[in-house]
Amino acid sequence: MVRKYLIFGIGGLILILSAIPAADIQEEAVPNSQKAQDIQVRGKIVCLPEQMHKLYNADLPAGHGHLYGFKTEEGAFYTLLRTNMSEALFIDERLHKKELIIKGRTFPKTHILEAMTLYSIHDGVVHALYYYCETCAIRASAPKDCECCQEPVELVEKRIGTFTD
Repeated sequence: MVRKYLIFGIGGLILILSAIPAADIQEEAVPNSQKAQDIQVRGKIVCLPEQMHKLYNADLPAGHGHLYGFKTEEGAFYTLLRTNMSEALFIDERLHKKELIIKGRTFPKTHILEAMTLYSIHDGVVHALYYYCETCAIRASAPKDCECCQEPVELVEKRIGTFTD
C-alpha cells in the first residue's frame, strides 16, 4: 500500500516539474549600464566623515568611528568596499600615510570602490603592495598571521616601474 502512494507521489512530482517552463529558469542578461566598471585611481586613504567635516562643515561627533574611503588626486571621494583584497586598507595604518594606486571596480550609480590590486608610489616609482611570510614563502593580501606557520606576515613594497597615467 505504501508503495502505491510512493509511486503516485513521484508521478505527481514529475507532472509538476514538467509544467515549469524552461524559459523562466534562464538568467537574464545584465545590461552594460548595470555592470561594474573597471577603474584605476591614484590618491590616499582618508576618513570620509573627517574629510566632509573639514570641507563642508558636516556635523561630526567627537568619538566618531572611522569610515575609510579614498580621495583621488582630482579630489573625488570613493567609499571603500571592505573585502578580503581591501582589508589591509582598513587595518594597516601605514597604508594611510602612503600615496596609493588602486585598481578595482565601481558599481553602477555609486562611488563605491572595490579594490582588487594595490600599489604605492615613492618618488615616481610604483611598488606592488602585499604581505609575505619569508619562512613559508606565502603571500597574503592583509597583515595577519601566516596560514602555515602562524607567524606574522610582513608588508612588502616591491618596485615594479615608473608611474605612467
